[in-house]
Amino acid sequence: MAFKTENLERGDIISIVGAAQNDYLGQTGVLPVTKGGYSNTVVNSGSGEYDGGDRVIGWPNGLEVDGDLLFTVGWGDGFAVRRLNNDGSMTRLFYDNTFLYRDSSSTYNHMQSVAISTTQQKGVVMTYNVDGYTTFDYSGLVNGGTTFVKDARPTHSNPQRFIGGAGSSGLNISSAGLYYTSGLVAAGDWIYVGEYDARHYRRCLRRSMVDGTEQVLGSSDGTADKLSGSATVDRNGYRFTLFYDEINDRVFYFSYYNSNFQVVLDASTSTPELLWCDVGDTGYGDDGYEQGLHINDPVNAPNRMYIGGGNRILDLDITPCLTGSAPTIHNDILINGSNNNINFDCLFRFGSKYQKTSGLPMDKDPGYSTYIRTYADRDKNMNLGWLDQENNKTPGFIRYNDTTEDTTTGGRGRSCRYSYGGHHVLMASANGTKYWVQTGYSHDGHRFKTYAESTYPKRLIGNWEIVYGTYTLTNSAAVDEVFVANVDKFTVPSNCTLTVYVSNDNGSSWETYDRTTTNAHQFSTTGTQLRVKLSASGQPDKSPYYMGFDGPLSVHYKSLHDAAKDANIKYKVTRKRLR
Repeated sequence: MAFKTENLERGDIISIVGAAQNDYLGQTGVLPVTKGGYSNTVVNSGSGEYDGGDRVIGWPNGLEVDGDLLFTVGWGDGFAVRRLNNDGSMTRLFYDNTFLYRDSSSTYNHMQSVAISTTQQKGVVMTYNVDGYTTFDYSGLVNGGTTFVKDARPTHSNPQRFIGGAGSSGLNISSAGLYYTSGLVAAGDWIYVGEYDARHYRRCLRRSMVDGTEQVLGSSDGTADKLSGSATVDRNGYRFTLFYDEINDRVFYFSYYNSNFQVVLDASTSTPELLWCDVGDTGYGDDGYEQGLHINDPVNAPNRMYIGGGNRILDLDITPCLTGSAPTIHNDILINGSNNNINFDCLFRFGSKYQKTSGLPMDKDPGYSTYIRTYADRDKNMNLGWLDQENNKTPGFIRYNDTTEDTTTGGRGRSCRYSYGGHHVLMASANGTKYWVQTGYSHDGHRFKTYAESTYPKRLIGNWEIVYGTYTLTNSAAVDEVFVANVDKFTVPSNCTLTVYVSNDNGSSWETYDRTTTNAHQFSTTGTQLRVKLSASGQPDKSPYYMGFDGPLSVHYKSLHDAAKDANIKYKVTRKRLR
């Protein structure tokens, strides 16, 4: 009998635990889901106390935290400050829909960058697509206070300029960031800014929140204020995304074009130094289209990190840059479809805002410091994903559409979906109770979600299982032989397993299927009803997955003649009539 073929489709799923399967835009993927879903939240709301400043699109600095205070900027709904309460709820302390000052009279409500100096309890808000800034003083909110001060509109000759407003620096910096990534960070008393326009080639700028002092680090020729021995800055980078590494007191300037990155060392001090990291000299391009930073071990290996590149993520070491050489590239993770990776067709977001795994605030997983989360951008990677460092892949679904998933484990409900972001941060209320607070833009964004600390919402449900069926032959013939296609294409990280089981008696008994073989499996039992089970064991930071670009998972099955099933018959000859 010829094989009968069926795809292991979402409509054939009998049960699914800890996983999701989709088929959309050519992807038929199977992935583990995270522990945090739409329903197992403490708070999930975008109304009342949660309305305003909730359209958080900026990465990584669309939000800031100081103690129990959460500062957020929204794309189209202004700026807000909230307090995290002991029960996980939040109270809105201040909200202004048109918070951003522009020129001498107008305001604006689309923002993606906020930075606060926790030492001075002051902050600033900016955006990339219009000129302007607004500063504020939140000292009256700490320790349970209720007073917030929005500073008056600047009165100098160029009130839209955060740097150079009075002409002291010779540079004019009035916008921040790249598209929906953010270009403001604080290091101690200083606010660093990275301009959208090409206004400060080879220079990094900062402004003191103590007295407004402006400083320009570096020079137009790339020689001034540069770490002794570092290479000549030979590219003119612009359109910056900024990160701050608090542990090592470093500010990273990642440019979208023509540079890749500079690092400000001792960033909070009065004597910072610039370090030039020339990725272009490595042969891996010098543009930073992807946005992210993740340092696996910022204490013991601070110079080894993952950064964004041109359609790739780079695992590199900047130690050689300290003596004038190019960084060492350890891994090059292409995200453009190569190596069965998914082309998200977006500015791929990944990594952490805070690099620490102790103390607050924190967005790394304290138990899995090398676990790198990925986020949504432009309606891609909407259910979020992670970076598989071991296999150089970025598991994630293109979109949430056409997905069947576990919606019950831990009360998680379905997976959360975002057009942009989905970033979360661990912070504490006044009595020290910790909660994960999650923000995002569009779909399940425009609202705040808080999870109990113990939920660890971004951890994977590493152990997952899917059962498909029931498949039958014509006239309920016996299912004697089965072949399961493409299960050999699953990516199985180290210390994880994927076992395939098959049953011809509707799941009453199961036989282990060798997923690495090209031979069909013969059943030792008799039955007419075929089921297939995928059973994975994994960890909170890694688990088996199928990206889905080798075609659908499928099953091929048939009956055999009695002679074909008799193991004692060593040679089986098909009879043919000879002329």
